[in-house]
This record gives sequence, C-alpha cells and structure tokens, in this order.
Amino acid sequence: MRKVTWIAPGRVCFSDDGGEPPSLSSPGDVLVRVTAAGICATDVHLIEGRLRLVEPPAVLGHEIAGRVEACGCEVHRFRLGDRVKCDSVIGCGACSWCVRGATQFCPRGCELGLTRPGGWAEFVVVPERNLHALPDLIPDDVAAIMDVEVVAAMRKLAIQPGETVAVFGPGPAGLIAVQLARLWGASKVILCGTRPDRLALGKKLGAHVTVDVRRQPAAERIREETEGAGADAGFEAAGTACAVRDLIAALRPQGRGVLYGLHGAPMPGFPVDEAVLKDLTLCAALPDRTGWDELIGWVASGALDLASLITHRLPLERAEEAVSLLLRRSPGALKVVLQVS
Repeated sequence: MRKVTWIAPGRVCFSDDGGEPPSLSSPGDVLVRVTAAGICATDVHLIEGRLRLVEPPAVLGHEIAGRVEACGCEVHRFRLGDRVKCDSVIGCGACSWCVRGATQFCPRGCELGLTRPGGWAEFVVVPERNLHALPDLIPDDVAAIMDVEVVAAMRKLAIQPGETVAVFGPGPAGLIAVQLARLWGASKVILCGTRPDRLALGKKLGAHVTVDVRRQPAAERIREETEGAGADAGFEAAGTACAVRDLIAALRPQGRGVLYGLHGAPMPGFPVDEAVLKDLTLCAALPDRTGWDELIGWVASGALDLASLITHRLPLERAEEAVSLLLRRSPGALKVVLQVS
C-alpha cells in the first residue's frame, strides 16, 4: 500500500510496500480509497515537534476525502463508489459524549492521523457514522479540507447581525472564520496578521479591514475602527501569545472571544486582570463534531469558499516536498492538498 510516514522530527517518507488494504474490523466499517488529503497546521506542528500528541513513526492526515471501496454487512447508507468525506474523530457511538456529538472526548475514541493511521495513505477504514456523502458540486480537494471544527468554534461567539468581529491569524482557520462572520451578519470583520499575501486573500474573502500587526498594534487599529469601543467578538486562530494578548486588548467591555489556536506550550503573562476587569467571556474551543449537513450545503452553494485556500496540489509521492513548503513557510503556500488516488 502506498503511504507517507512521519519518521522523525522534520521528516516524512513515502513508501509502497505492495501490501493489501486494511481489513474491516467491524460490520459497520467502510473501507475508503483516499482520493485527497489535506496537510493541516496540526500536522505541521506535529512533524516539527511543536505538538506532542503522537510520536513517530505515524501515518498522519486527518483531512480526508475518498470513495467507498468496500462495506461491512451492517452498512446501509453507502454503496461502492460513493464519494465521501471522512470525519476523522471516531467515537464509540454509545457513550454520553458521543450521544451529544462530542466524540472528541469519547474515552474509547481515536482520531485518524493521530492515534490511528490517517489519510496520507491509499486506504483508511472508517465507521459508517463518520462518513458524509458528497454532492458533485464539491471536488475532492475541497472536500478533503472541509471540516466542522472552525464552524463549531465560531458558533461559541453567537455573532449577531451588525456586530464587529476581529479575527487574529490569517491562516486557513482564520480565513474560514472571516467568511463565517460575514455569513452570519457581522457588519465589520477585521482580520489581523503578519503575512501580506494572506491578509490580501482575507480581503477578497470578505474582511472589511486588514491589519498588518507589524506596522500597527491590532488593538489600536480595532479601536479606531469602532469609535474607541473595541470589537464585539474575536476569534484567535494564530496560536501565539501575542495574538491572545491582542484579542483580549481589542475586545470591548463584555465582549466575547474564542481561543482556537494551539500553542504547544504554556503562556506566561496571560492578561487575567484585563479579562476580568472588562468582564469578558472567553472560550477555549475543541468543539463538538456537529453541523456537517449545514457546512456541506454552504460549500456546495459557494457561500463558503474553501477552494481559494488551496495553493498547492501535489501527488502523494511528493509529500516530502509538500510538507517542506509549510515547514519553511514558503511564500504563497497556504493550504496544501495531497492527491492520493
């Protein structure tokens, strides 16, 4: 089987052992032939050693789209050849966490590409309940990077029409957050970051204002744009201490913020007093795995543009090059998708 393995810090390796696809372990399982798999910031942080959620050797890849290759005897919703999106977070399906849609906290759960071999390979085995049918309007590369995580995290902000929303970090998550804020009626969306090309894309995708924080403090500019009040809501997707501090400084009194970015280390000097004295509502977000049908509808209709985030499409055999683009923070490299089958 063709696959890419993370073998050591900073290193991945393509191989083809000629082996058979993995076997179905349950009558409710589906064998999926992977057609496309995204490279997420989490994958990059794992490979470079910034996050220690799993150790090498491991087959990464939790952003997966493919076609049904084989079905267990209790699979009823899918047939051979159906195009599917895989939800990588697998729960037992029966515990209280799974029943409420919070499969990410299932005590018997796992995740493709982390605690179970992922989509940087020709095949994955997935429970039927983790698969979502894809309409023809969504191509495989877009389907691969489509996920409910940012949508569910942004819902915590309960954005109201007419509000000002600040987004920190113009990576894929932040650029999706910009579009969702517009979709939900924000009258002003302010995107903050350090990379001009990504800020420019954010402007194309709906940001009313972009702020290069190397040239002007984010909070200062956001107060200018809100007549001194500050943002009603903010989404931190940069995963840096500076972005967290900017979020708290930029929110108005009784504003709402979501911490989405992973840091890989504790954050000394967290501005607790400022958050308390402003009576802020701050949420950390590893959100529930719900909302797939709505998300698929937005992407299919064009209300949510994911295709514009994809800057590189490379075959699985060139995964080392694909990963290197992101490890080196190559100019113009935003979202890289591996074309697997």
